[in-house]
Amino acid sequence: MEEKKIESLTGKWIYEEDYGYGTAQGELLLTQKGRKLSGKIIFSENVESSDTFMIQEIIEGEIIQNRIKIKAIEYDIIHSDYEIRYELDSWDGMLINETTIEGESIDNQGIAGSFRFSKLTTD
Repeated sequence: MEEKKIESLTGKWIYEEDYGYGTAQGELLLTQKGRKLSGKIIFSENVESSDTFMIQEIIEGEIIQNRIKIKAIEYDIIHSDYEIRYELDSWDGMLINETTIEGESIDNQGIAGSFRFSKLTTD
């Protein structure tokens, strides 16, 4: 199997996730240096049992062939109408093509979901 040559994942990506109890939508700001990834993900989480809140997570990760592994190392609550304790997320995905990464996520509480990152192009 031929390994995809990744030019650069640096840029802005749309983030969508479904994790059973609700959905998350936002954007991923990613920087790639060699195989290392860093950046932040900012999103609104829509949980079925409560009001929407907004989180920012600082992330780090790496590329291993066409697999993308990202984990949050810290978070900030941008907006919430109530007090929350948030569990850090991690994402394990495959590079589908130059502008799409899909995979599975899990947080430190054990809640899993399916995600898609779609790169915004400057064309």
